[in-house]
Amino acid sequence: MTTTQFLNVDLEIAVSGDGGVLVEQLSQALFELHVSTHRGVTRANYETTKLTKTADATVRELVRVLGRLSPAARRSWRAARVRDFNIGIQCESEPRSFELAIEPATLASVVKLGGRMVVTVYAPDPPTGRLATTTRPRKAR
Repeated sequence: MTTTQFLNVDLEIAVSGDGGVLVEQLSQALFELHVSTHRGVTRANYETTKLTKTADATVRELVRVLGRLSPAARRSWRAARVRDFNIGIQCESEPRSFELAIEPATLASVVKLGGRMVVTVYAPDPPTGRLATTTRPRKAR
């Protein structure tokens, strides 16, 4: 059995047009998970390439990368419809509670960038094996 745990922080953007210089610079500086354009909006998802252990450290690394964007990429960032820092958590039955803290200075840096903090909690995987089969109620005799 595994325990509830922090997975990663994805940087998610949606920008009108092809995303141009912003997508290009983010794709060079971060690990590109997905980029697509549909109906004039480019959506892209990224993760940091640095090994980080906490959500706070991961968000700070993403902020650091965004702080190094060119002026043109910064303009595109500010014009983006979505600027999400999405924290992923894999939920399990243990422990009964799970806390994940983001420091005030880290939150302030996200706000300064016009970003939004989002939390995604993934449900536990269904059990596997013979014990996972459901039993039918017995018929009354």
